Amino acid sequence: MDRDGLWFKVLSSRYGEDNGRLKEGGRRGSVWWREIVKIQEGIGVEGGNWFEANVKKVVGNGFNTYFWSDYWVGSSKLMEGFRGLYDLSIHKDKTVGEMCALGWDNGGDAWGWRRRLLAWEEELMGELMILLANVSLRDSRQDVWLWRPNAGDGYTVCGVYQMLMRQDMHGHDDILDVVWHKSVPLKVSICVWRLIRNKWPTKDNLWRRGVIPLDSQLCVSCCGQNETATHLIIHCPTFSSLWQLVKNLIGVFSVDPQNVMDHFHQFIYSLVDIILAVLSFN
Repeated sequence: MDRDGLWFKVLSSRYGEDNGRLKEGGRRGSVWWREIVKIQEGIGVEGGNWFEANVKKVVGNGFNTYFWSDYWVGSSKLMEGFRGLYDLSIHKDKTVGEMCALGWDNGGDAWGWRRRLLAWEEELMGELMILLANVSLRDSRQDVWLWRPNAGDGYTVCGVYQMLMRQDMHGHDDILDVVWHKSVPLKVSICVWRLIRNKWPTKDNLWRRGVIPLDSQLCVSCCGQNETATHLIIHCPTFSSLWQLVKNLIGVFSVDPQNVMDHFHQFIYSLVDIILAVLSFN
């Protein structure tokens, strides 16, 4: 995000900054902003920090790229690869352009420390100098973000959705074929699809989205346990008994599964028995 742009200034004034990055805002932050920050940091998201792993800053003049906390040179943030130096630096919030203007050559003003460097820190400093030796800033160009999966078209919601779907469904093509089978009613397919991806409006999901408070997560059946999809389907004494009745009806005998995916597989492999049972009632 352009730190001189209107959106950055509005969000910065609302939520504040921490080491050059916009804060989540905690309890005073809106739900949508907290979710955006979680996506960036990979919190509670399948696949980890997929957003930061797929964007790269292409540096022009360097004034919209933070020296320590942005991905811009090497394969990681400088604050991660050179943690010891970052902790000692008095210029944690400076941009690349500002550090270059201060002078990042050996002995330059960009290297302001809270104390003298130890021998191993001097060696680390040497590695950083080697990394910066090939950096050349261009005053006439602004910094831009590059979306790695599609550098030509750039970031699009459709492209990101397709990328995440490919990652999430790798190795599960057969399962998807069953979920979206043409003979299955669409509302059933959607219900199962949301269950597999843990998108049911269970109380644990509602709490994570800030809809209900922390102390309101108990199962609706009053069994005393927190309400999750796995609990409702597998462990709840009220609702899980339904599946035993279904298995008795179709004559399936098996070990009770311990998670939703095992439960789903169990009924997929019993599909022939289910079809025969349905036909017998017709």
